[in-house]
Amino acid sequence: MTDNKIREIRIIRDSGVILNTKGAMWSGGSDMSSWRNITVGNLGEVITGYTPPTKNAEYFGDVYPFITPTDMTIDSRTVQTERFLSQKGYEYNKNRLLPQDAVCVTCIGATIGKTCMTTVPSVTNQQINSIAVDQDKYDPYFVYYLLITKTDILHSVANSATTPIVNKSTFASINICVPPLPTQTQIANFLDRKTKQIDELIRIKERRIELLQEQRTALINQAVTKGLDPNVEMKPSGVEWIGEIPAHWGVKRLKHIAKILPSNVDKHIYPDEIQVRLCNYTDVYYNDYITVDTVLNKGSCKENEFAKFALRKGDVIITKDSETPDDIGVPTYVKDDLDNVVCGYHLTMIRPIACRGEFIFRFIQSDRTRRYFEVNSNGITRYGLGKASIENLLLPIPPDSEQTQIANFLDQKTQQIDELIAAEQRKIELLKEYRQALISEAVTGKIDVRNDV
Repeated sequence: MTDNKIREIRIIRDSGVILNTKGAMWSGGSDMSSWRNITVGNLGEVITGYTPPTKNAEYFGDVYPFITPTDMTIDSRTVQTERFLSQKGYEYNKNRLLPQDAVCVTCIGATIGKTCMTTVPSVTNQQINSIAVDQDKYDPYFVYYLLITKTDILHSVANSATTPIVNKSTFASINICVPPLPTQTQIANFLDRKTKQIDELIRIKERRIELLQEQRTALINQAVTKGLDPNVEMKPSGVEWIGEIPAHWGVKRLKHIAKILPSNVDKHIYPDEIQVRLCNYTDVYYNDYITVDTVLNKGSCKENEFAKFALRKGDVIITKDSETPDDIGVPTYVKDDLDNVVCGYHLTMIRPIACRGEFIFRFIQSDRTRRYFEVNSNGITRYGLGKASIENLLLPIPPDSEQTQIANFLDQKTQQIDELIAAEQRKIELLKEYRQALISEAVTGKIDVRNDV
């Protein structure tokens, strides 16, 4: 961690919202001499989960929670699952039933290291190794905090297969260092208090981000349908989901003010084609603007495709396919003149003819348009937005000069809100780093929490 990050973390920690850690460094070797080097297997019984045959519905019911890695989150000790085993499922798996307060660790796949604790007797699948902690010697809550600091070690001891695996014996042989039981409990209690404070502050900041995002959306909705003058005379738009608009505005379908061009340029590179830079789905989904500074992948296309789909300043691009309907119709605006950039597959290019592209972009960002696209998408496992649905989108159309005023206003205001959101996100990132660092320092004896109240 850099000095700057440490300073930023201290600023947040010392702000008075989070109480300062009063623990001092452990003094010399005398205090640490009571800590013992053991292995994970010494903590209790290590149990690897198992999935009963899924074809037998009798094994599944509502008796014992059945925990899988997808139920677990990185920074939550508790876990909720919608899957349960029946009594028959338990009989099939009875040697793998975990007691309350067992510590469960994901040991297969990309999410190795995710850790949780059981709150009731439970069963896990085979991707999870768990410890039924010997509570006469070890505090299970201390064990939980200790093991969430071992993700890097788990990755390092995983086999080198395509899917990394830490088997039961390897997991049990991981070396750890633990203090006497009373100190374990003191550390666990200390971390319970401190992480609760940090988590509450994170929750407050996440709520702040939600409110800023709602403010951003409301601002766009208001500007693109009502304009900037609160005293302007209004009239019915004739479109129920648009509502009233300023009396001097009109309403037109998108196909009457722009060309709609669904792209068929895929991401493969063919040597006999024109070599280009490709604006892909993720470039659109994660960016409000495509500029000369946007990093784009290389691609290729035919001459006729280049003539049709080469991007120009003022173009609008939207996502037209997705696994969920709410990810369809996400727009971006081409803000600069671009050299040799082509619109890629799963996207539709909107080229303005009789309306400002920046206004079209903002209207497509509005909640009203998002709902229109969701309703008009089709599919079951994958959703698509047809050309006709895009063409028939109805838009309120202000005079040209007012379109520019609205676009400039929204550029300024959304940038201000985005900067506030980014600042809150940065604080959350720092708080999470501080949380992890505090846990690591406490469970390894780098801070003495015995006198912390």
